[in-house]
Amino acid sequence: MNFVVENLINQHIQTLNSKTSSPKKDNTIRLDKGELPYPPSPQVIQAITNAASEINRYPEVMAASLRKKLAEYTGKLPEQITIGNGSDDLIELIIKVFVKPEEEVLLPIPTFFVYEFATRVIGGIPVWVKRQENFDLDVEAIIEKLTSKTKILFIANPNNPTANLISRDKIIEILNRVNCIVVVDECYYEFCQETVADLVEEYPNLIILRSLSKSFGLAGIRIGYSITNQTITDYLYRAAQLFPVNKLAIAAGNAALENLSYVQSSIEKIIKEKDFLTQELEKIGLKVYPSATNFLFIKTNSVGLTSKKIVELLREKNILIADFGLKQELDEYNIRIAIGTPEENKVLIHTLNTMI
Repeated sequence: MNFVVENLINQHIQTLNSKTSSPKKDNTIRLDKGELPYPPSPQVIQAITNAASEINRYPEVMAASLRKKLAEYTGKLPEQITIGNGSDDLIELIIKVFVKPEEEVLLPIPTFFVYEFATRVIGGIPVWVKRQENFDLDVEAIIEKLTSKTKILFIANPNNPTANLISRDKIIEILNRVNCIVVVDECYYEFCQETVADLVEEYPNLIILRSLSKSFGLAGIRIGYSITNQTITDYLYRAAQLFPVNKLAIAAGNAALENLSYVQSSIEKIIKEKDFLTQELEKIGLKVYPSATNFLFIKTNSVGLTSKKIVELLREKNILIADFGLKQELDEYNIRIAIGTPEENKVLIHTLNTMI
C-alpha cells in the first residue's frame, strides 16, 4: 500500500513549524524563559514528596482543593476558577471553546507567541494589530481590526516580551468598545500588583489568566488558572480534561499558596536585582525599557550588535537569553533577559562588558 500520512493531517497543522529540543548543560545560566531563579519553599518540596507516594491514584477531579485555595487567594468563588496545565493550556482551551476554523483572534504585537500558535492549531486566523511606538495599546487600531469574525482579543498585561503595563483605564475603554471575548493575561501579576480581575462580574466577556510559574517558582510543574464569570468557567471545564493537572502539581500549588511570605521574599529579591541589572546594562550603553515584570526588554542597536549576535556570543559562554530580533515586526535589535540570582546577573554583566 502506498500510504501518505500527510494526506490525512489537517492542512492548518501542516503549516506549523517543527519543534526541536536539546539538553542544557548543568552550568548554564538560564535567563531566556522568564523563570524565577529561586526554588520553591521547603514546604512545597515536602508536599511534593508526600504526594509522590500516592501517584498510583488519579488526582482530584478539576483539581478541587487547589481550585478552592486559588479562590481564597483571589477573593473569588471556586466556580469562577478554571485550572490548567500552565496558562498555555488555558490559552488553547479558551480558543477551542470560542473560535471556529477561519474565525479571527486579535493580537496586539509584539506579544506572547503562544496566542498565535494556539490560534493556528485550531485553524483560526491570527490578526496582528501594531502597538504604539512605546508598546502601549493602540485602541483605535484595535477597533479598526474588529470584524464579524473576531472572537477573542488577547492582552498580555504586563506584556511579554516588552514588559510594559497597560493602564486600567485603557483596558476598560476596550471592554466598553468591543463585542468579543477579552483575555487579559496577568501571569506577572504578583510583580506589578495591577489587575482588572475585579471587573469579571461587570464585564461578561472578560477572562483573566494567571500563573504559578513566575512568582511562585513552579514553572516546571505547570499550573495556570483563569478568573472569569461562572458561565464561562462552566463552559471551559466542559471542554477541559477531567484531570487538568497532576497530583504533584495540586500538592505543590496548595503548599505554595499556604506560604505566601516565601513567595513575597522571592519577589523582593527579583525587584532589587532588576534595579541593579537595569543600571548596569545602561552603563554598557544598552537601552532598557521600563519593566513591570521579572525580565527586561532591551534594545541593542546603540552598541552596534544585532540581537542574534549577542545571543550567540552569550550562548558560547553558557548564558541563555531570548532573541526577539525580527519577530512580530520588530527590527533585528531586540533581546529579553530574565532577572537571575545576584551571582548570575554579575556573570552576565561581566561577560557583556568583555563583548561590547
